[in-house]
Amino acid sequence: CAMYESPWHGRHVPEWDEDQERLAEWVHSLTMPAGIMCCNDVRGQQVLDACHRVHIAVPEEIAVVGVDNEKVLCKLCDPPLSSVAPNPERIGYEAAELLDQLISGKSPGSEERLIPPLYVVTRQSSDTLGIDDTDVASALRFIRENACVGATVEDVVRHVAISRSQLERRFRKYLNHSPHTEIRIVQVKRVKELLMDTDLSLSAIARQAGYVHSEYMSVVFKRLTGQTPGEFRRGNVS
Repeated sequence: CAMYESPWHGRHVPEWDEDQERLAEWVHSLTMPAGIMCCNDVRGQQVLDACHRVHIAVPEEIAVVGVDNEKVLCKLCDPPLSSVAPNPERIGYEAAELLDQLISGKSPGSEERLIPPLYVVTRQSSDTLGIDDTDVASALRFIRENACVGATVEDVVRHVAISRSQLERRFRKYLNHSPHTEIRIVQVKRVKELLMDTDLSLSAIARQAGYVHSEYMSVVFKRLTGQTPGEFRRGNVS
């Protein structure tokens, strides 16, 4: 795999524009589709900015994952950044154990201690398949950016400038479902986020997810998830 190495903090960090220019050149040199694993979420945000500079679609052409799961930063990224959630409680416990050994005059040893992360939080920056069809990649990006503001399949067809039948065939080839279903999947993901992260009413959530009526949103949600929005919220909010 290719590796980009450059200090991202400290007194040896290059000027922002210079570093971003180098990073953009490196990103542009990659064979796509590709995935980039970043050392932390700050670097992940910089990689996303570099992709924007050279007009690379994320996640359709390059998927990006950070580390630390800094929720505010990840959600402010464009697109929202997927991230590895570390296990700070276990890290703290291990550190306290080593400190206790040092205080007691014991040698803690020199072996490396690896702390497995808790999980990967999947957000839009990596939530796709690697697709080498530029029309499908463009259509997916359009859907992800516009599904929740009422985009239709006709809007997608106009955006990619191919026939609806061609678009349908290519979607089924790469994704095994239609553009219409992809729009619904993106909307339902947004509904899930709002159900978990807010106390908005179903009517308010429906408007933010691109639905005219909350009743229809509930029907689609249950069809795709097997749960009503209320059941999902009760099972995912502590």
